[in-house]
Amino acid sequence: MKSYNYLKPILFGLLYLGIGNICLADYATNMKERLSSLVEAKDQGLVGEGTDGFVYVRNSDSEKVKKMVSDENEDRKLLFKSMSLKTGGTVDDVAKKFSMAIVKKSKKGHWFRKSSGEWMQRK
Repeated sequence: MKSYNYLKPILFGLLYLGIGNICLADYATNMKERLSSLVEAKDQGLVGEGTDGFVYVRNSDSEKVKKMVSDENEDRKLLFKSMSLKTGGTVDDVAKKFSMAIVKKSKKGHWFRKSSGEWMQRK
């Protein structure tokens, strides 16, 4: 085993780079595949967007909805981190800009959670 010790840094470096590329592709693909279900849940008032760029369960006890929200938020964390590295901005700045873009493109009737935790509906 000791004869392979010199390969560990190279192997870990390659794995790190490979995982980074896989994660990039995975989160974008996952978000795209999840989008119709997420919009449907928004249409039903089950979930809403937060001003912090994340999705929140609003009116549902469904484990399926909770998992969808959790998965979406994990992918958004990766998106925000990736975009902050590309733009030189902070993760919070990217998340806030993302949130503002979502508000502008949202449908009437969709729900939004203020930083205070209060919900408001787009009219």
